[in-house]
Amino acid sequence: LGFLAATEAGAMPKMLARIQSGRSRQETRTMIAVSGQTRGKKFGPFTALNDIVIRSGVSGRILHLDAFVRGKPLASYMGDGLILSTPTGSTAYNLAASGPIVYPDLDVLLLSPICPHSLTQRPLVMPAFERIEVKVLQPNTDAFLCVDGHVMKTLRATDRVILQRSEDQVKLLMDPDTTFYQVLQSKLKWGGA
Repeated sequence: LGFLAATEAGAMPKMLARIQSGRSRQETRTMIAVSGQTRGKKFGPFTALNDIVIRSGVSGRILHLDAFVRGKPLASYMGDGLILSTPTGSTAYNLAASGPIVYPDLDVLLLSPICPHSLTQRPLVMPAFERIEVKVLQPNTDAFLCVDGHVMKTLRATDRVILQRSEDQVKLLMDPDTTFYQVLQSKLKWGGA
């Protein structure tokens, strides 16, 4: 849907002229990072603007995952996986998985189960300072660790990943005359007769 696009392609020359004349709005966006261990070897950190996803592998079988916050159990998930997204990513895969839409300037992270095999497993909005650990449980099929849509690692039973706000941020130049709510209305076809 192109939520990050500051303008439509046809209006790009006009928008570039506005930027050059200093008439743009700058937004700072939170990013997330993942690191971990697979088969005894450390990896990462990998950084994402939208989301980090742990999803079932090519077999499409149910994943069994345990999530921890501050070293304490949060939840056991059974389903197609988990999405950890930034507010920017709330309108990406998170939205498709029935997660909440979050205003992009908020300092939060979103944890959304993908097709959970339980009616009680719901998306969770968390403060961005939290550090989330996810462990792949046995018995299990392989899982993929995806960073902004790119497969980075194959995870196996007993592998662990750590997900947290990245120290890096992204600065975007936006149209000063367009609000996030107007973008939602346009992209999601809200309202309007």
